[in-house]
Amino acid sequence: MFEKRKWPRVLCLELCEMHPGADSARKQSSRVLNYSYNGLLLETDMPLGKGQYVKIDVRGKTMENALTGLGRRVGKVRWCSPRPEQLSGYFAVGVEMLGGVSEEAPSCETLR
Repeated sequence: MFEKRKWPRVLCLELCEMHPGADSARKQSSRVLNYSYNGLLLETDMPLGKGQYVKIDVRGKTMENALTGLGRRVGKVRWCSPRPEQLSGYFAVGVEMLGGVSEEAPSCETLR
């Protein structure tokens, strides 16, 4: 299958808090399943609308890579779909991060 993504994905299971709305004080425990230079794959139990802005606060206590120290960033939901496991109650959400995830693109070395 032809890969259309510009940047490679880096797998992780980093816990984060997701605020559904860039200015929202409400927060939802979630986790980052993978990330690239300019986006995240988020898992949450709250459905989000395409085009909705979210704030992601990565806790960064378990990883030793570019995602640690991400802190709070604002992103835009590009898509949201139920997780394939029936009745799981979780959603996979593709988020394009405004300003990118890190200062530089992850190298292929981070995938090894």
